[in-house]
Amino acid sequence: MPLERLGQPIYGRFRPARAGQRHGFRRGQQEAAKPDETEEVQEVTAEILLPTLPFHEDEVTQGYFARIGHFHAGVDVGRFCRYTALPLTAFRDGTDEFVANVAALSGGDLDRLRRNTLRRLPDDQFLFREETLSVAVLRRTTVHFCPQCLAEDQARNPELGQGACRLRWSWLLRPVVSCPVHDTELVECPEPDAVKAFDLTLLRARNEALLRAKPPVGKHQAGCLHRYVVARLEGQRNVAAWLDGQPLAQAVKACEMLGALLANGPTAEIGDYTDIDWANAGDVGFGICSRRAEAITHSLLAIRQTSGRRSGRTGPQAVFGLLYRWLEYTARPEEAGPIRNLLREVILSSFAIGPGEIVLGQKVERRIVHSVNSLKAATGLNPKRLYRLMLKAGMIPANTNDEALNQWVFPAEAGEDLIARILNSVPQNHLKGLLGCSKTQAEQLAAAKLVTSVVPVEEGDVGLSVGAYNRDEITSFLALVCSHAESGAEESEGFLDLTRVSKGRSSTVEVIRWQIEGQLKHTRLIGAGHRIDRLRFSLAEVRVLARARAGTDLHRLTVVADRLGLTLLAVKQLTASESGEPLLPLVPKEDCVGRQGAAYVSTAAIEKFLTSYASLSQVAKLMGVHPKTASIVLEGRLSPVSHPSAAGIRLYHRQDIETFLSRIDAAGGAGIGRPQKGQTHEEKGLNCSESAEIGSFGEIDASIR
Repeated sequence: MPLERLGQPIYGRFRPARAGQRHGFRRGQQEAAKPDETEEVQEVTAEILLPTLPFHEDEVTQGYFARIGHFHAGVDVGRFCRYTALPLTAFRDGTDEFVANVAALSGGDLDRLRRNTLRRLPDDQFLFREETLSVAVLRRTTVHFCPQCLAEDQARNPELGQGACRLRWSWLLRPVVSCPVHDTELVECPEPDAVKAFDLTLLRARNEALLRAKPPVGKHQAGCLHRYVVARLEGQRNVAAWLDGQPLAQAVKACEMLGALLANGPTAEIGDYTDIDWANAGDVGFGICSRRAEAITHSLLAIRQTSGRRSGRTGPQAVFGLLYRWLEYTARPEEAGPIRNLLREVILSSFAIGPGEIVLGQKVERRIVHSVNSLKAATGLNPKRLYRLMLKAGMIPANTNDEALNQWVFPAEAGEDLIARILNSVPQNHLKGLLGCSKTQAEQLAAAKLVTSVVPVEEGDVGLSVGAYNRDEITSFLALVCSHAESGAEESEGFLDLTRVSKGRSSTVEVIRWQIEGQLKHTRLIGAGHRIDRLRFSLAEVRVLARARAGTDLHRLTVVADRLGLTLLAVKQLTASESGEPLLPLVPKEDCVGRQGAAYVSTAAIEKFLTSYASLSQVAKLMGVHPKTASIVLEGRLSPVSHPSAAGIRLYHRQDIETFLSRIDAAGGAGIGRPQKGQTHEEKGLNCSESAEIGSFGEIDASIR
């Protein structure tokens, strides 16, 4: 609205143009925009227009200039450019000339106005609020706005007339599809003219019928990508480090494309996406991208792992779909940013791609992973045999028989090394010849993992073709065993081979361990070459070590039975775990390697058993009665931990017995033959000698030895 209509003074008078001159046009530009010949063209001098129109931080400077034109001259932005002698291109491109013009007319701060100016750069780039933007993140042919915000602008400043409505700079951004103030979708209007797109008043007037025909705006809350983009343009860079290090357009595109893949799969029809669809996809992608590159790699690997593997034709494009096609066929690969390299690394680590192939525009220098098919091509081995070997080695998951042989991959170097070691290996039945020992001794050394198969062997598996024992590793093992032996020795008394020196006093594994650890100082090596059958061990040394080991913390079941006063059968039943945890646990088998027998109980387990449980005979002694009497008294009052029918022994929790006896003492011991306070067994008429001390944990009375 012109100020004359408001009855207020104005600086910068409107004056008629001189003959032959149209003010508002520079020399050479007069034909750019021809007004009607009957229209009197006016020019506004470059002085501050009063009263000044306030500038807001949330509006774009081009929109502010359009507001000044409506407020002070009552004209649209195109005519106001002519009135102020400002070229339309300078307005559209946000040049320094435009910023200086706005500052002169409004009296505003030059830096503030420049910061909120959308400035065009070469190569379709734009600079806005110190961020470089591209057409991928800007709206250039449509205008979006919130009708409620504009209505509030008008209601808050009615005196400004058509100059009240502000064009928020956030509405220029594609990821912004809703108003964060009112939680509603933005209204869209088409406007291909890049100059008129900044004039909200003109736009709404020209599209009045279209806007009236639109349905009511729907509810929609601002998403996380929306908030991130706005925060970036407000100068905040402390939310997502991986995204913060990229131009905003790259960051937005990465979030949107990754989100579309995660949300709708590799065949998502992104050509049909609406602004809301892109916003939702961007939010999904932002949830991953905001957690750094590792999270992106993890999500891409997860997509690969869940993709189908039955078809041998399933390649990167089938798995990663739209994301792969965007990065592979984009006209400007450099604009894709670091997500291109992340996807490339995932592809190279997920597909058997060899050197020389081109992946996402770059030549592959070295292979990262093999499949069974690619390893077959490299080694010439049968693919089914390779598959079984990789399966046993754990390089391919179990239950993959229905998968294509080129789909499961494993590290290339590890796979090639494994095959090379297998090809230089022998099965277990040939192991004795390499080691220089008997078949039984070879199996014992293999079971103790002193010699290991290249391909894992299931426990207890024996046979002609079990395992693959590498020759080089066997040679290294023998060199280690013989390293402490005196070479060039001859047969002599007191020095025996492995079979005779371990018989009855040790085991093959234990003696070899002692030799490797250097505990056998006088072992001799007869003849040339490193072989076990050429070693002669000092019988005296082995006896000393065997005696020392016998006094350790582990006890054979016969020793345990003696300490507990039980039969060997009862001890074996207590160590059984068929119905849960055993009452007397055995030491793990791996801790018994090298010892005679495989069943041992630790001292700690014995002591815990004695403090936790009491036999019927022990309870009877505490009560001062015969075991049969104790059994009758306890029947129905305390349940035994084990019953004779199960373990051949009746046991009770010691704590339960102590509690039970405490109650009896409180009652004076009456009723069960328990001596009352101050009364002896003899006074009670009991003969303690009737308790035969035979076995403290048997059903008959006994004492603990």
